Amino acid sequence: MSVHPSAGVVLTVRADQRAARILLEEFFTGRGWSAHERGPGRIAYETGSRRRTALLGAFAGSAFHLTASLELREGPGVTEIRYLWGESAGRALGGLRGRARAARTHGEMAAALEKQLEADGSLVRVRRI
Repeated sequence: MSVHPSAGVVLTVRADQRAARILLEEFFTGRGWSAHERGPGRIAYETGSRRRTALLGAFAGSAFHLTASLELREGPGVTEIRYLWGESAGRALGGLRGRARAARTHGEMAAALEKQLEADGSLVRVRRI
């Protein structure tokens, strides 16, 4: 059994894609992450320093570089937010410790996002992948 069994989460919210993007923007930028458009229905949020992570790997501390890739799929009256990170997250620059740190951070962010969406009444369904 894996230490980090979840490799992502799919959150369904009562909102169109534009409103869902605003919710995500507020959530991630409020925690110091920066947004980068990756095409229609795709957005990435990044935090940390690539340079510091390249030099120190998993020991970069709070400057450990991470990217949260999200896909948005709009349906009738809802938008599905796919937040996936997988086993390779953090591994390239941080080795096994980096992978564990990335999985833990993404899991914590996904749980906090779920909690916020639930608190504001927009969360319809959660599916862990």
